[in-house]
Amino acid sequence: MTDHQPSGGSPRRFDSRQVSTAVAAILLAWFAIANWQRVEIHFWIITAHASLTVVIAVSAVLGGFVTWLARRRAHTKPGD
Repeated sequence: MTDHQPSGGSPRRFDSRQVSTAVAAILLAWFAIANWQRVEIHFWIITAHASLTVVIAVSAVLGGFVTWLARRRAHTKPGD
């Protein structure tokens, strides 16, 4: 089997998106380990306790979901 090398480059070439994703994942893991303490979360009526890492992860997922919805809505054509 031959290795397909796009545009004459090496087969193990990393693009900037992969590198930035790896750096962000490493920084996020380090931040999560450094901030493992439990925090108190105040909702409108109730109060809950969770680790700061869980709070940040849930916030990131919700933020990503809102971003996905906004991009999806922006790419739809009027009248669709």
